[in-house]
Amino acid sequence: MESTPSRRRRPRRRIVTGWVVAVALVAGSVTAGALLLQPGPAPTPVKAVAVAPRPSASPTVVPAPPKPTQEQLAAVPLAFYDGLIPALLDSTTVSPSNQWEVATPIAPLVALYASPAPDAAPIAALGSTVPTVNTATAVAVYGVSGEMILVSTPSRNATPKPGKPAPSSTFAWARAADFSITKITQTVMVDNASSTISIVSSTGVVSASEIARLGTPDDPTPAATWSYIESIYTDARVAYTHGNPISLTGAHSSTLAGYGGNSALTALHFYPDPTGSSHGCVRVSASMTKSLAALPVGTPVIFG
Repeated sequence: MESTPSRRRRPRRRIVTGWVVAVALVAGSVTAGALLLQPGPAPTPVKAVAVAPRPSASPTVVPAPPKPTQEQLAAVPLAFYDGLIPALLDSTTVSPSNQWEVATPIAPLVALYASPAPDAAPIAALGSTVPTVNTATAVAVYGVSGEMILVSTPSRNATPKPGKPAPSSTFAWARAADFSITKITQTVMVDNASSTISIVSSTGVVSASEIARLGTPDDPTPAATWSYIESIYTDARVAYTHGNPISLTGAHSSTLAGYGGNSALTALHFYPDPTGSSHGCVRVSASMTKSLAALPVGTPVIFG
């Protein structure tokens, strides 16, 4: 489609118009330049104002529950090796992590909780003395939340039945202020796969290690269990220990509700026959019993 041609204008008129536009542009330029070059008043000095740094927000620490009285704690279940306290936690409800710390109660009874929340109520009490053996209580610390710590306990939260094993170890939250907390440098490791017991430092150095005699499939040594040394003592009535120290852990048998009329606790002890299996305990040499006895009560014992 073609466009319609426009009427031609005379050349002279076009040229004159162009000059007028050009002059106008030049004049505008000169005027603008003159405005820019004219001197003005001296600028007023600006006084610097110091701005105070804004403080960074401090992390909020969740407070612990109020401290119960000894009378209140006497009314809740006592957490000891024969105790059955369903509200206690286990590794299906918490994720224990070795804090390389041991916690010792600073009162005859200290409160245990199922939650670290500030409004949590005590579910049990931990005594400052281990019954029967009458040694001082100390437990391993396996977690921290605000002003609360996650500790091992000596009690069960369920009883094993035929075909239905129970957790070998339990945990509870506790007020950190109710304990004297000590840093430690060593942990006991029991490896079921290699039948090995070792004392390992926080830097991974192995100070003692040997092949141990462990349990059988029917009476297994605890596995995937985080526990602690509950007590270290000698007992002449246990003749097969030959007077060597016994390191009693807080770990229970997952399949036996009891053994020999007592709680089915897992001990690290001497046994004269270097062959065969145990009923779940960890049978070790006399020299290993002495290495274990040199560790503080409350030292973590981790069964892999």
